[in-house]
Amino acid sequence: MTTGGVVFRTTGEDLWFLPASVASEVVPVPEVARVPGAPGELFGVAVHAGEAIPVVAVGGGRGCMLVCSYLGEKVGLVGLLIEATGRFPTAADESVHGESVLHEGRTARLFDVSMLVAKVCGERFATPPALR
Repeated sequence: MTTGGVVFRTTGEDLWFLPASVASEVVPVPEVARVPGAPGELFGVAVHAGEAIPVVAVGGGRGCMLVCSYLGEKVGLVGLLIEATGRFPTAADESVHGESVLHEGRTARLFDVSMLVAKVCGERFATPPALR
């Protein structure tokens, strides 16, 4: 079985994966406005496709922004290095939680956008309304 999405690195050699249902596009990093007093992970706010979106730093690089959807809202991820986009074979490793894929013989683990949003915005915004 294969799954479409994006394989990337943040820091180090670990590979991460976001399915196409979450990761919508890769774009150059736009101009980002810093937000005074914001958590360190919040790189700032940027305009993407006419809409203001939060931009979260997940690593040190600034070459591109991965636009994702979380609970119906867009969020930009910067500081990552895109390894590949496309369809990937699903990993058969039962010890890895969530949807993992294989890329060039290595396992790319599912990147938890909800945990990242929780760190930046707090639990209230990271929990779907139906579960509050």
